[in-house]
Amino acid sequence: MGIYKKIMVAIDNSEESWHALKEALTIIKNKDTWAVIVTVAPQYTGDLGLILNDIHEKMIKPYQKLMEKAKDFLEKERVLSKFILEEGEAYEKIVDLIYAENCDLVIMGKTGSGLKRLLLGSTAARVIGYSPADVLIIPFESTVNWKKILVPMDQSYYAEKAFFKALELAKFYKGELYLLSVIDLPVEAIAESPQLYERASEKFQKYLKEMVDNATSEGVKCEAYVEEGDPAEKILTFSEDKEVGIIAMGSYGKTGLRRLLMGSVTEKVISLGNKPVLVVKN
Repeated sequence: MGIYKKIMVAIDNSEESWHALKEALTIIKNKDTWAVIVTVAPQYTGDLGLILNDIHEKMIKPYQKLMEKAKDFLEKERVLSKFILEEGEAYEKIVDLIYAENCDLVIMGKTGSGLKRLLLGSTAARVIGYSPADVLIIPFESTVNWKKILVPMDQSYYAEKAFFKALELAKFYKGELYLLSVIDLPVEAIAESPQLYERASEKFQKYLKEMVDNATSEGVKCEAYVEEGDPAEKILTFSEDKEVGIIAMGSYGKTGLRRLLMGSVTEKVISLGNKPVLVVKN
């Protein structure tokens, strides 16, 4: 029996989106898991008096073809799925359907990378911000692998939610956990009080030991690390060095944008990295 029972895959006509759908099969194929495949066509926003049937047909036809392609693909994979084509604002329709279909995981692809392609304001970011369900963002050409899961820990409630979900996933997939806390102190503060770093390190070490003991008691191998520097940069470097398959993060932590989309660290890790990121919401 899988961790996720009903999984939504939101697709469009991009290569990145189709790659995410193919990678989603590794999760959807688990026993007792259902899939909902969703695509959202844009609505005509010009002069309402000029709307004609042929204009509507031209706008929606590529999305109808996409759904047909998805149906053929999943039928060949012997995956029972529900297919939904909507029209309107993409993130609004996706979030409405998450509630309506009672999905507990949403999978989306990621387009582009680098600082100029930060997620803030994108469909994926808005879905993460308003979704009641966990959201898995899969970068193009990356592979979903649950054998090594990295959980950045900042002592926030949101990070702990990510830890316990990652623990469930590690148990189910027989994987292992890596916990990483990053101390990010201003240079000026350390210069004035050199003991600040040592105090912060001791605090994190004690905190992480509790998490490691928790995982070990559940039969999951778990290692913890404390580093110093920019959190997003350290998380990305660590994920490459340890060859982790998934990064599990809270929707926002101590640096979170209140009620908006996600914490700046989570946003940067998704935007700048090439690892699948599971944003834990539920």
